[in-house]
Amino acid sequence: MKQQNPEKLLRSQEVLKELKEARGGSLLNSHQVMGNDPNLVNAFLQQYLNCNKRDVEIPRKYRELIVMAIGMATGTSTTTKVHAGLALENGATVDDVFEVIRIIFFTCGVSKLLPALECLEDFFEPVGLED
Repeated sequence: MKQQNPEKLLRSQEVLKELKEARGGSLLNSHQVMGNDPNLVNAFLQQYLNCNKRDVEIPRKYRELIVMAIGMATGTSTTTKVHAGLALENGATVDDVFEVIRIIFFTCGVSKLLPALECLEDFFEPVGLED
């Protein structure tokens, strides 16, 4: 099912264009699904701008590690994957990411550890006995 109201669709498309520009040229499918409600996608855009563009003090690497940790703690694989990648792109090291994973393990337990590790398989190679 898709939004049929032409005015709402137009407004959503305008907001999605702003979001795409703010994100550096990319949108997730979830953003486009939000586009069925221009108020929702606009609320998301405003929060994105508040957390990433306005009065930002925490360096990007650490903001991405924080959001990655929240994704792990809540079991949100998309958040974990996207923000792990962004953390690495912004200077996070293997040690940084795995320190966050240890914190998640300590605070949330193994039920969050294992799914988090599965989410990160594209970023980190397994260490075998022969390494």
